[in-house]
Amino acid sequence: DIPVTVTTSGDVITINIAAIPAVFAGTLDNDTISGTWSQAGNEIDLTFARQAEAFAMPARPQEPQPPYPYSATDVEFANGDITLAGTLVIPDGGGPFPAVVLTTGSGPQDRDESILGHRPFLVIADALARSGIASLRFDDRGVGASTGTQVGATTEDLATDTLAAVEFLGTHDAIGQTGLIGHSEGALIGPRVAAQSEVVDFVVMLAGPGLSGADVLATQTEDLLRVEGMSEDDIAWRMGWNTELMELSASSEPTAAITTSMRELLAAAAENAPASMVGQVTGGVAEQLVAAFTDPWMRHFLAYDPAPALQALQVPVLALIGDLDLQVSAAENVPALREALRDNSDATVTALPRLNHLFQTATTGAVSEYGLIEETFAPEVLELVIDWILDRF
Repeated sequence: DIPVTVTTSGDVITINIAAIPAVFAGTLDNDTISGTWSQAGNEIDLTFARQAEAFAMPARPQEPQPPYPYSATDVEFANGDITLAGTLVIPDGGGPFPAVVLTTGSGPQDRDESILGHRPFLVIADALARSGIASLRFDDRGVGASTGTQVGATTEDLATDTLAAVEFLGTHDAIGQTGLIGHSEGALIGPRVAAQSEVVDFVVMLAGPGLSGADVLATQTEDLLRVEGMSEDDIAWRMGWNTELMELSASSEPTAAITTSMRELLAAAAENAPASMVGQVTGGVAEQLVAAFTDPWMRHFLAYDPAPALQALQVPVLALIGDLDLQVSAAENVPALREALRDNSDATVTALPRLNHLFQTATTGAVSEYGLIEETFAPEVLELVIDWILDRF
């Protein structure tokens, strides 16, 4: 149900998905369309091919199976005029139970954080409940059964949704100590909510940044381009203008002013672009880049430094990053997290081997592996998180 605009010019087909925003531009050749997918300043080669049989997704062996030793109830709660819909999972028994609010990563996500046939938050909620930990996970605003929209909303705005979820949990007699488990952007939100709520007892950060959004995105872009096979010369060209684009976005300049500067920057980049890369900074792709980097969410994310919120945390913190994570680099963010949390007497920051951004056991960490891996969420990480919570509560 996401609107898509498709245009054609000869053999060139352009698919524009403004809601993400993303664009695919490719050339039709018999039964294939080969081109480039562009989203949030990143581009990857992508080929669509016609095939007789429907593609069979790999098995998802961690999908929860009955019997379920817990209740899972659809619930709704309000954040101002926004109604957020989710699932409250409470283990069988008398309680009260320690509980968590699960907060998704960036972009429109449903309550299960569904991606490529995986439902990691469903798997996490099931494992928590089987160990006696309750949970609440919810559709992002504007997704699934939740009202509102993410258009114009920043991470700070989205944090108020998680705060509303924490307050909703507090109305249930079966709930004891309450914590937050956030993934990616959700892990940025956790410390902010903990600072605003007196009832948050712990924070678990899964692939949460310790550096500013601009630093995270710069490293992410370069790492993803390299693992997908882009040449070093092309990467250098790309990072040259991309870094300037992020600096403009993160600045305090008015949006109208940076929009003009961005268009001038991309026009200049096109003049010295490698022949195969010109399409990344011209026409509709250029305008997609401008739209992405002038979006309120992006401007706030790039400028945001998580260190002050982390330094203010007075509750136990568990921060985990996979060492194959190409979206939030462990090599750069683990030291930053440790520095920011150094005065917290119960803070654990760990890089975990062979795990990607989704905490799947991976080979390269590339985004293209996510859907091909059967594992949804590494069992050893589930065990680590559960043990860490139960040791304290």
